[in-house]
Amino acid sequence: MTLMEHRLAKQPLAPPAAMLAKLWPWLRHEAWPWLHKSNMDYTSLVCCGLAFVLYLNTLNAGFVYDDRRAVLANADVSGGSSWQRSFGNDFWGTPLTDSGSHGSWRPLTVLSFRLNYLLAGGFAPWGFHLGNNLLHCVATALVVRVARTLLASFWAVLATGALFAAHPIHTEAVASVVGRADVAACVCYLLTYLSYLRHMRWRESADPRQWLALATTLLFSIAALLCKETAITALLVCAAFDVMRGLSGQVDKQRLRSLFFVLGALGCSVYYRLIVVPGPQSAFSSADNPIARTASTWTRLLTFLHLPVVNLKLLLLPQVLSFDWGMDALPRVTTLWDRRNAQSACLYTVLLGVAWRGCKVLLHSGELADVAGSSGSSYPQYHIQKVGRKSRAKRKRLANNNNNNSNSNNSSNSSCCSNRSCPNSCPNSSDYMLGGMSVAARNSCILLMSCAFLTLPFLPASNLFFYVGFVVAERLLYLPSVGFCLLVGYGVSKLLDRDSRTRRLLLLIGLGMLLVSFSVRTVQRNADWRDEESLFRSAITVNPPKALGNLGSVLSSQARYEEAKQVLQEAIRYRPNMADVHFNLGILHQNQQDYKSAVECFQRAIKFRPSLAVAYLNLGISFIALGKRQQAIEILQLGATLEGATVRDRSAHDQARSSAYLQLGALYVEQGKLQRALATYREALSSLPALVQQREVLYQRIGDVFGRLQQWDEAERHHRAALELQPNQVAAHLSYGITLARNSSRASEAEMWFKRALKLAPEQASVYHHYAEFLSLQSRHHESAVYHRRAAELAPTDYALVVAAATSLRLLDRKVEAELWYRKAVALRPDDAHAHTNLGAILHLLGRTNHAAASYKAALRLQPGDAITLGNLAKLGVTNV
Repeated sequence: MTLMEHRLAKQPLAPPAAMLAKLWPWLRHEAWPWLHKSNMDYTSLVCCGLAFVLYLNTLNAGFVYDDRRAVLANADVSGGSSWQRSFGNDFWGTPLTDSGSHGSWRPLTVLSFRLNYLLAGGFAPWGFHLGNNLLHCVATALVVRVARTLLASFWAVLATGALFAAHPIHTEAVASVVGRADVAACVCYLLTYLSYLRHMRWRESADPRQWLALATTLLFSIAALLCKETAITALLVCAAFDVMRGLSGQVDKQRLRSLFFVLGALGCSVYYRLIVVPGPQSAFSSADNPIARTASTWTRLLTFLHLPVVNLKLLLLPQVLSFDWGMDALPRVTTLWDRRNAQSACLYTVLLGVAWRGCKVLLHSGELADVAGSSGSSYPQYHIQKVGRKSRAKRKRLANNNNNNSNSNNSSNSSCCSNRSCPNSCPNSSDYMLGGMSVAARNSCILLMSCAFLTLPFLPASNLFFYVGFVVAERLLYLPSVGFCLLVGYGVSKLLDRDSRTRRLLLLIGLGMLLVSFSVRTVQRNADWRDEESLFRSAITVNPPKALGNLGSVLSSQARYEEAKQVLQEAIRYRPNMADVHFNLGILHQNQQDYKSAVECFQRAIKFRPSLAVAYLNLGISFIALGKRQQAIEILQLGATLEGATVRDRSAHDQARSSAYLQLGALYVEQGKLQRALATYREALSSLPALVQQREVLYQRIGDVFGRLQQWDEAERHHRAALELQPNQVAAHLSYGITLARNSSRASEAEMWFKRALKLAPEQASVYHHYAEFLSLQSRHHESAVYHRRAAELAPTDYALVVAAATSLRLLDRKVEAELWYRKAVALRPDDAHAHTNLGAILHLLGRTNHAAASYKAALRLQPGDAITLGNLAKLGVTNV
């Protein structure tokens, strides 16, 4: 009994002191053997429970930022293509050989999204977020297992697992759906390491299952690589640990054979990923990685060397976080005298010092082991012959001897726990891999492996070997944080080695406060990832132009136009050359029918990014709205023929080109240039063969043109082709019905197709409107009025449908009902002169002359000198306007 324990036993204790006395054995690790054997599973359970609870508030989040393109717009996720295509496409659904491909090859992650989609029956966000949360729990459990292989202290293992569960740097990887790539890669990475440790144990005991463990190791490493490219270093970590054991003096004649297989598999993986699998086909934009585009080689080198320091700061103090660290969020290091270079030098000096001293200690430990072995010492050594040459009886005897040796070691270690000089705590766990090493070798191995987990997974994305599409990305720290948490756990174990009860208690209180603060920050950061508005607002202080530009687009989509306009203009003040922001501002003006301002914005967007096809499309639409049809034709022709060799999102680019072709063809039809329209649509078919849905629309348009030319056979053939591509497409049925209606001899067939469209879309207003127009042409006006009115009821904010319903009722002399719909039209467009004229006309027919005159005058204020309105006023006897 120690002096401290003797005093505690003799003196009467106050309640707080009594509680501390009960905790004393725990703080001194005397309860360690029972905890390590019985309660380590509870440690995993506690850490996993903490991880799950902290991310519960992500289950009500939606799809944000990159989720839209990687999940919602990805045909490999929604089942628009076969699952095998995932292995030929990048993470975003673009073929790897396409000129716009990112080269990010993560087929297992994409297939996990596809499984989510199938299980939920669609894009249910909570299912995707629940999958991420569960994967984070699995990763936390594996971190606890990894900690048990290196750390002998219960509190060290608990601190490592709990810190990994609660660290706020993980929020982007877990709360963002696309972050699953990092979480899944981490899970497979740790399974690779643990499987290799199992292989080492079985190899050292001549167990034939060693080959199964080695094969499992290689399979998990491949799975990790297929989840994300940064996991390619998993086998390197395994090899590093095996080499460390060899350096420490633990002899195993089969070690070189295992290393040959592991390093050979690593070389094959690197060759396959870098040479066989196509890499990025287009250069990353300067906004994503501006440092890589810096002209000065010196600036690039110094800045990229400093980036690991920035990432380490995020691990140490994860208070300021951002969804994007591109553009000018991180100032460049332009001179050698920048004080940030001192930070970089310190970091690399510490890492190299740890590596050098660790290797030196291990080598010294190995030399001592060799000396001890030659003098007959009982230091553990493994002289293993080939398993195939041993008989079954010999292998059984060898296994029994190993078990006896293990039991004797455990008993000696248990007795060690009662000794006050026991360093740290006793490595009784069957998972512990540092048994038999000296204390110095054990400490060196822990430090080296922690640094390996911290640095090796980070290297592929560090920009030091090749450029990647970002400067700093928080999600990439998910896997390196395992090493960081191991270092913290190791520090906790060393500090708890001291016998001072007060110090230990203060340390545990401090550790608890750290976990509480990290947990609170994690929950707060999860709230930022709930929707795009909160996410972009949270990053305004870090990356103002990117955050404000994206926020303005979100506000504009919510019809919060004035607020969106201010935000977008603020983003342009920060960075005037952002084509996306100018384009979004143009869309805002277009929605407000300010086409002149929209034209200016779209022209600036094209100036800063000439390959932005969607800007050409909307510029053409704005010219049409301004009545400048010739200019619209010229712009649409340019947009339709844009090549996408340098664009990042080829699918969106091709869809914009297709829409430009459709808009151009519609202009030619409006001008009566039907042959030109046919040529335009056929050019679209030949230049964009991959867009199936757009081909269906093009076939409809060609069929419509042939119908106008009264070439009925050709018209029917193209409409049939559209229906074959999309048999349940409502637009195809309507288009076919409209074409047949032009042929008076096939009116009954036309009506059949309209009715089929009604069955397919009983709540779609346009279907009722087109059927009503058909009935009107057949002089079935009463039926037509019913369907016109139903269309207006389904789309009460559609001005054209409301006016059509009012007109059909007026033609049936149902003037009172017609007045109600004309008033709704005025409410929808109070600045439209025709709306006021129509209302005045119906009031005139109802004999309410004063009200009719007021409506006519309102129309003239909006459109002075209109002949029809002046004529109607003259009929009322009003000449002085």
